[in-house]
Amino acid sequence: MALKFFNNADQLGVRCVVLDGGSNENFLEEAKKFSNVEIIVDSSLGMGEGRRAALEAAMGENKASFFLWIEPEKDDLINEKDLGKMIADLRENKADIIVPRRESKETMPEFQAWIENRANKKAMEIAGVGREEAKEVWDLWFGPKMFNREGAKYFLEYKGKLDKWDSIIKPVLNAYQDGKRVSSVDVNYKYDISQKESEEKDREMKKKRIIQYIKILAELGDEFWRKKEK
Repeated sequence: MALKFFNNADQLGVRCVVLDGGSNENFLEEAKKFSNVEIIVDSSLGMGEGRRAALEAAMGENKASFFLWIEPEKDDLINEKDLGKMIADLRENKADIIVPRRESKETMPEFQAWIENRANKKAMEIAGVGREEAKEVWDLWFGPKMFNREGAKYFLEYKGKLDKWDSIIKPVLNAYQDGKRVSSVDVNYKYDISQKESEEKDREMKKKRIIQYIKILAELGDEFWRKKEK
């Protein structure tokens, strides 16, 4: 799936910076064949640190104005139509951060879809984002986020106690509270069928989803309640 991701990006002329924490050599050798892929191998970095390291490397490319953080298994999102929809408001200077929203969650594992719907609504409630103001519930739990250099600062400078999955969610809400422009864009992303089948049979994956839900919302709530008290 990751190699398909790189190939899709290559066909569209999209450059990729990859932070690798310990993949096997066969995969790395295949990935290095792509001229559009820069690989940083560092197994010492945590989840949040790794994401920031990759973003910092990408921002070092002076010609780059827009950035997309995304997991390597989401190859289905790397297509001209969806990327074009996401980048439109950035190019027209109508937004600083884009939160892609899956048009349908029917291809997702059922439990994951249920818990992410709850999590997205709760996160917006904690951050004080009104439904009318945001037009719809942001699909924050969907990993990919696109942003310009102004929006990128919130991801690059983020420091959290958890500093895991929250590092791609909380910066969006921090930016919103600072008056930055956040837009939601519908994308036609479909979950890979083999990944879905594997996860639906994996009891540990369901436990992981619950832990993510609890820990991320706790991280969000801790800071935002402190802000309200001030």
